[in-house]
Amino acid sequence: MSVSEEKKKALQAYKDDEGHFSLVRQFRLADLITIMNGVCGTLSILSSARYLIMSSNVRNVPSEAVSILYLAHLLPILGFGFDALDGKVARWMGGGSMLGQEMDSLADLVSFGVAPATLAFTLGLRTPLDTVALLWFVSCGLARLARFNATVALIPSDASGKSKYFEGLPIPSSLFLTSMMAFWVKRGYYVSGKVGGSDIPFGLFNKGSWAEVHGAAFIFAIWGAMMVSKTLRGSGGLDSKEREKDDSTF
Repeated sequence: MSVSEEKKKALQAYKDDEGHFSLVRQFRLADLITIMNGVCGTLSILSSARYLIMSSNVRNVPSEAVSILYLAHLLPILGFGFDALDGKVARWMGGGSMLGQEMDSLADLVSFGVAPATLAFTLGLRTPLDTVALLWFVSCGLARLARFNATVALIPSDASGKSKYFEGLPIPSSLFLTSMMAFWVKRGYYVSGKVGGSDIPFGLFNKGSWAEVHGAAFIFAIWGAMMVSKTLRGSGGLDSKEREKDDSTF
């Protein structure tokens, strides 16, 4: 039986299962690990929201609020741990569920796309043009994941099934931005920071005009462009795990 026929057979078996909680019953251990990646990203977003609530309308930001802000930065890194683990577990356990690859991409979008953008907004990237840059960043991450899922079968792979190269920065690379923002928090370089209420680094351009924008917003815009670039290529790296998960699903 060919690979495509095996996939069709597995998909049909999944579609024909109409029992109660059929979706949950189809989950494998690797898929639960994938979900934990999405949980970490969601908790990061909620932690950012809690920080904004606790720090609003107060002269001195409570230390508890700053601790929650640090947690918001730590959670995507924890999510990456689950992200790196799920593909390996899928191979060890003989395969994930039919929805494994799709869940993986959705979890990555939350943890490495929406969560970093929310953190940037929380720290002070809040002008209209800042928002446009963050929306661009998240949209590029979404497009990058969609392109990978659609073209992964066309990318050459080695004997172990790992992709030999990637096109555009993999979305987990945004952990660099998350780590950078955590450093800003440590130094107080953010709105309501302890060091004299310093603003975020790289300055604010066109202050007071409709074109007001933070220099840091350009970092997110450029990062998004690199994620969707077809000319930017590198060795397997962060995408290798995704291919392992894809190969083991069926």
